[in-house]
Amino acid sequence: MNWYVVYVNVRHEKKVVQKLLEKNIHAYSPVVKRLQQWSDRKKWVEFPMISGYVFVKADLMDKEKILSNPAVMGFIKFEGKEAVIPQKEIDILKSIELTGFDVSDEAGTFRLNDEVEISQGHLKGLMGKVVQIQNEEYVQIELDSIRQSIKVKVPKQILKIRKSPTKAN
Repeated sequence: MNWYVVYVNVRHEKKVVQKLLEKNIHAYSPVVKRLQQWSDRKKWVEFPMISGYVFVKADLMDKEKILSNPAVMGFIKFEGKEAVIPQKEIDILKSIELTGFDVSDEAGTFRLNDEVEISQGHLKGLMGKVVQIQNEEYVQIELDSIRQSIKVKVPKQILKIRKSPTKAN
């Protein structure tokens, strides 16, 4: 069995996971908690880390079972084949979810700055690019298999600069 990713109706990720689990198909949608402000109160609310995507661990023989869910639009494909997601990337998403780092999936224009590597904690060894420097630094983490990116807010003291090899002319 491999991990695949399906595109689902936005805001249906949790329901799709539940329905797939009922069909004995392992499904996962990483979530992040954010403090939501209303006029009369604040509350921590879970949001999908990657909106519109659900990861499934299944054989392609189960494809029809997966696609039978009306909220599932289809499998993400590259070059005509279903994109296989490495277990390492699923583990990274789970680590981000567990660490409690402030995760943001906001789109924007990023400046290409230093390449960094996280040197401590659950995300140790993860590489990315600094996209904003303030009191803390945001690291752009690319998940190549689905060509998506997320920003993870990590303390600057656990980052180290990666030296890029010099190019010969």
